[in-house]
Amino acid sequence: MKKLVLLICLLITGSISMAQSIAATTEEEFNMASVGYKMYLQMGVEIKKGYKINDIKEFEYGDRKASFKGLYRPGEAKPCALIMVYSKLRGAPEYYCIPTPDAEEILWDRFRTSLAGETDNKQEQLQFIGFALGKASMFFATR
Repeated sequence: MKKLVLLICLLITGSISMAQSIAATTEEEFNMASVGYKMYLQMGVEIKKGYKINDIKEFEYGDRKASFKGLYRPGEAKPCALIMVYSKLRGAPEYYCIPTPDAEEILWDRFRTSLAGETDNKQEQLQFIGFALGKASMFFATR
């Protein structure tokens, strides 16, 4: 299941990179998207100057929701990383960073290992994440 989720993520970021060439996600941007955004929401900690986060798409099914947001560098029109926020009713949201396809392999490894999640039922969580990433890949492919 994790391989399927990773494949769908590669399709999403691949379709984004075909539309415009952007520099690879940096480690600092990965941290900003995965941890910094959570701190921004919970404690009001500022995102690095010039960067912005925009809502892209949200998918909901039953009691689960996945929201996709783009992390944008100053002056760029395409995201340098995607933030996926997974939430389940009565559960704390989980934050994931999906780097650009040409990002360092260590960032993709960090994304892959982050999919282990913090819930008791990881199979249902990964199934929903795969579903949301599939819908998101078609959303991006048809843009």
